[in-house]
Amino acid sequence: METDKFQKEKEDRLSIISVKKAREAIGPETKRIESANWTELMLKQATSIANKVKADAILVNMETAADIVPFLKAEGKKFKVIVVTKSEIYQEKVAGLKCDTIMLPDVHLNRDGYFKFGFLAGISKGILSKGDILVCVGGQLEKGYMDTIMILKVGDESELVTFAEDSPFPENIKPDIFESLLTLVMEMAYEGREGKPIGCTFVLGDHEKVLQYSHQLVFNPFKGHPEDILHISKPEARETLKEFSSIDGAFIIRDDGVVLAAGRYLNAAYHGEPMPQGLGARHSSAAAITGVTDSVALVISESSGRVTIFRGGSIITTIEKATSPAHKPATIIEEE
Repeated sequence: METDKFQKEKEDRLSIISVKKAREAIGPETKRIESANWTELMLKQATSIANKVKADAILVNMETAADIVPFLKAEGKKFKVIVVTKSEIYQEKVAGLKCDTIMLPDVHLNRDGYFKFGFLAGISKGILSKGDILVCVGGQLEKGYMDTIMILKVGDESELVTFAEDSPFPENIKPDIFESLLTLVMEMAYEGREGKPIGCTFVLGDHEKVLQYSHQLVFNPFKGHPEDILHISKPEARETLKEFSSIDGAFIIRDDGVVLAAGRYLNAAYHGEPMPQGLGARHSSAAAITGVTDSVALVISESSGRVTIFRGGSIITTIEKATSPAHKPATIIEEE
């Protein structure tokens, strides 16, 4: 027994020595890259990918703690750089550099949400066009670093945005109008009204035909007021839209951003494919009105806070409501 015990101890010692020698032969162990330094690595990899696939643009979120200005200043890039940010400070920081800047709404979104907003605004502004190859790099902003790279072709069916035409937006809608409305809708979806979730529809563009295919459910609170105070860029108009968000019916907005009506019932009948699970009558009517008019519709789901965008009778994209790490989601019982 003693001999067996001695032999085992000897074998264990030899095993430890062998492992140590093997490690010395390989060299020092490779250290893991700390997450705080992932942003620089992700940007380098995104640049490498963009060059290899001959990408037209890189879309990058600037909300991380890392400084990406050196990346923006780097010479020799053969692609456009689109910076998305919530902060005016960051916007000023990149002013004068060769990049396009898109302001995000000041709400909490997940990775896809930030990508989708930047993607939509980029197409609306004409920065991106159908057929462009785009590399997106970003992450969860609260973590302070980037951890995601996505590559896609604008216009192809993807989880970000899908559209069959050259652009998902009517030609007569100005980019700043759509971007302003999308920002407002995202704020309303996230904040709700007095702490309660809301569900409502906004129809933008081709107003004369939209009005023909709809009728008032209630007195129109926007009728008879000067147009200069009814523009969606005006703080007063935005607050009024939020105030009336709980009434039934849709908001109708002219292509130049003037709010024409609230509480409008959309008469167009929907004959398309069944709506995805969880989307009800409000979404069907939005799809229907965009199928018979040259408009775009944005719908907030009361039950989930999801924003769905319609064009040509079909869903362009959906942006999910993300719960802030500091807040727990409210429990919703009623169904749409």
